Amino acid sequence: MNKKVRTLLIGVGYHSKRIYLPYLKKESMCKLVACLDLETHQERVSRLIKSHFGSSVSCYFTKENRISDKLKRSELKQLNQIIEKHKIEAVIISTEPLSHFKYTYWAIKNFLHILLDKPITTEVDVSTNTSKALKLYKDYEKIERLYEHNCKKKNIIFNLQAQRRYHKGFQKVREKIKEITRLTHCPVNFIQTFHSDGQWTFPNEFVSQTYHPYNQGYGKMSHSGYHSMDIALWLALSSLEESKYWNKYSVFAQFVRPKDVLAQFNGNDFHRVFPEIKKNNWDLNIKGVRENMGEVDAFINLSLYKDNRIITSMNCNALHHSFSGRGWYDSTGRDLYKGNGRIRQESYIIEQGAFQSIIINSFQSAEIQKSKISPYNVGGEYHYEIHIFRNNKILKKQRPYENINIKDLTRIKNLGYSRGHQEDARRACISDFYQAIIKNKRPSEQVSNIIYHSLSTQILSSIYLSAARKYKGQKNLIIKNNIKHLNKIYGKKTTNNHTDNNIQN
Repeated sequence: MNKKVRTLLIGVGYHSKRIYLPYLKKESMCKLVACLDLETHQERVSRLIKSHFGSSVSCYFTKENRISDKLKRSELKQLNQIIEKHKIEAVIISTEPLSHFKYTYWAIKNFLHILLDKPITTEVDVSTNTSKALKLYKDYEKIERLYEHNCKKKNIIFNLQAQRRYHKGFQKVREKIKEITRLTHCPVNFIQTFHSDGQWTFPNEFVSQTYHPYNQGYGKMSHSGYHSMDIALWLALSSLEESKYWNKYSVFAQFVRPKDVLAQFNGNDFHRVFPEIKKNNWDLNIKGVRENMGEVDAFINLSLYKDNRIITSMNCNALHHSFSGRGWYDSTGRDLYKGNGRIRQESYIIEQGAFQSIIINSFQSAEIQKSKISPYNVGGEYHYEIHIFRNNKILKKQRPYENINIKDLTRIKNLGYSRGHQEDARRACISDFYQAIIKNKRPSEQVSNIIYHSLSTQILSSIYLSAARKYKGQKNLIIKNNIKHLNKIYGKKTTNNHTDNNIQN
């Protein structure tokens, strides 16, 4: 394979440092030729790029850090000069999510292949402002329209870094779901998801932190919460036959915000656990924590309908404030992406009528595994188990119970580099992106093309709308909506004839 896709990386933060730079350094399909970040990060980024690539990658910096849907003329000029000078073919967008829209729209206009970090877009105060919540999906539609228009002139690969779709375990579960659908015609009728990050944020960090911030009015659902919701929809969709296609949904969201977290564990509690805070006169800045900050935890109830009948029910629980390995009060200089005590715990319960139950457990015990625990066992970095129960009174050829460990599906290649199966899946997503470019794959051949995130984004918009209405003390907290773009979701011509006078969006 001689082709090397010339790549621009926009955003060289914690995620890029851990995922993109090591991959781009080793992978033969691509060549990182330039990167762009904020001028305030110049020293750190220059040092980091040089340590990985020497002088072979050109670093560019922008003074612009304003929140806007449009690039300024000076920004456009700089970006256009970069792609012309370096003959850029692809761009990886790994910025703060508030900047996703403007860089994505620019990249599509310039017919560049795009790998975009989730979420597709977000907004300042999206969790407390109903107009911003609605804008989330409107922006997606603007991006999708331009993408489809430009794809008529040139096939553009545009993938979202939704890595669970590339995860060997979730792919195996999807196979098991589809198998039962073929045998019984029964769809997934219930999914419960639980995802926790162990991101223990202190009061002063709620106010000042710029990475995974809450002070701009968004939080967990614009980060890892999107993953668990998206994978639940992706799994359940695989079980639907045409007569049971969803065409409508209702959603209710309950958010826990920083003020709630400080009611659970207050300033006195912090002083008892960390007496050095008081001793060193360290300011917790509890008074700076506002009511309208973004969500720390999110609890979602979602029903998916065929006309007026519920086909699938989902309960999605996404937490930042959960079991953590943090035992220090000052996070200065720590890696906030997967460091600072963050520990991932994740589980799923998937019911397929009377025929199948699948339970997924993935529990880590430390942010970086240093104990003698096997990486595949509970508490290890690679812990991921699938428990499958089947009704073999009816499905006589099926085993009543099956256990699958991630080690049955994939093996550790380099634990020090890998840092777990989720990061293996991220690299698989990047690899798929570059293979799609080289093989000129159509959107229908791509696992995480942008058009297949329409439903996840529409529901995310409704989740924020529900939470924003609650914040404003409004009624109608259960958001009802017809599902848009059914043809794209199901890959065939489908109509939505259902009408409902109670549609809220």
